Parts: sequence; structure tokens; C-alpha cells
Amino acid sequence: MDLADFLITLLSSAGASAALAGVLVFLSRNWLSERLRHSIKHEYDLKLTHLNNELKAESEKNVILLKTSIEREAEKVRFANASISQTQKLSIERKLSAIETLWEGVLAARKNIPVVMGFIDILTEDEYSSMKNHRDFQAMVGELSTEKITQMYEDNVGSRERVRPYVGEYTWALVSTYQSIILRTALLIQMGQKDSEKLNWHLDSGIQQLLNSALSETEVAEFDETKIGKVNWIQRKFEFKILAAMQVVISGEQFGDEALRQAMKMEEKVQQLSNA
Repeated sequence: MDLADFLITLLSSAGASAALAGVLVFLSRNWLSERLRHSIKHEYDLKLTHLNNELKAESEKNVILLKTSIEREAEKVRFANASISQTQKLSIERKLSAIETLWEGVLAARKNIPVVMGFIDILTEDEYSSMKNHRDFQAMVGELSTEKITQMYEDNVGSRERVRPYVGEYTWALVSTYQSIILRTALLIQMGQKDSEKLNWHLDSGIQQLLNSALSETEVAEFDETKIGKVNWIQRKFEFKILAAMQVVISGEQFGDEALRQAMKMEEKVQQLSNA
């Protein structure tokens, strides 16, 4: 082999080796890259699986805690609702019982007033002064008794004032004022046996103060304009107001500030006249 052939052969062998080496390097690089990729993916999958398991466990734990918390709060709500319902039920029962007791006092005022107060309702104002000359006047006035007066303020349990906290100050003041008017009127007529001027009960300053404390100016004017049946007018007016006030209490509503101020005014007048 001459020099030229040797060089050609050498170059050919070197080129083949270089090419083979290049192929081997390429294949090795791809194999290592793929091996590394699979290794990383496997490790990532393991970590992802572990993380998912942790998240699932944490989620289930939180679900259990949340469920327990909700059940605990629900139990508190049920207990609170049961307590409120029981309290409200008891409060309503007491209010209804108090209203009934107070209304019995109103009916007692209507039932136990002397017959003479029904008699004067068929008279005009001008006839009041002369009614003591009626042949049955003494007998009718004589019906006023301590026992009947007591029934307006007490029952078989005791003083009706025990229900005051449950009926509201305005309702209580209306009843108290109404009873005071009825009682004072009866006493004035009884005193009229000796003093004819007392028979004009509607002109008594005490009666007028009580009326002014409980009624509006329009209502007072209406009373003044009523020439016959004044006692009956008072009964109807006050009973209507009392029933309306009782309805407010039963419904659970509250009296406004104006009603409370009027209640204080009524109570002050009742106390002043009681101590007079």
C-alpha cells in the first residue's frame, strides 16, 4: 500500500471512529437524559402522592372538626331556642294571667258601684242637686260598702297590685285612675246626703284632675258636653282604653315614651288624691 492509499485508509478509519463516537455520545446523552427524566418523574410522583395523602388526611380532619363544630353550635342554638321558647311561654302565661286578674278588677268596679250611680245616669246635670229628694235615694246610697270597694282592689289571692309588673305601667295607671274616679264619685254622692253641692260630682276638682290626666283635651271636652249618662260615658271610655292597652301588652309591643309620661301623670294624681 502506497502512502496515498494509507492516508486515505487512515482518514476513512478515523472518520468512521469519529462518527461512531459521535453516535455513541448522542445515544449516551439521550439515555442519561431519559433516565434522569424518569428518575425525577418517579420522585415527583412519590412526593405528589405523599402530598395528596397529607392533603386528603388534613381535609378529612378539617371536615370532622367542622362537622363537630357545626353540631356543637347547632346544639347550642337548639338549647337557646328551647330556653327562649320556654321563657317566652312563661312570660306570655304570666301576662295573660295578670291581664285577667286586672280585668276582673275593672269588672268589679262596674259590678259593685252603688245603684245610685246608675240612677244619676238617667238624670241631667241640672237634676243632680235635687236627686237626694228622691224617696229611694237614701237606700241606693247605702249600698256603698267597704266590702264592695275592697273587691275592686283585691281578690281571693290578695292585692291586685301583684300583677303590676306584667301589665305595663300605662295599663296599670289607666285601671288605677278609673277605679279612683268610680270610688271618688261614689263617695261624693254619699256625702251629698248632707251637702247637696257634692252631688255635682262632675265639677269636683279631684274628678277633673283625674280625667285630665288620663284623657285628651278632645275627650275631656266630650265629657263636659255630655249632659246625661256621664257615669256610663266614663265607664265606656276607660274600659275601651284599658282593653286597647291590654292588647298592646298581649301582643308583646312596647308603650311609647308619651304613654309612660302619661302613666306617671295619672299615678301622681291618684296618689295626691289618696293622700288628701
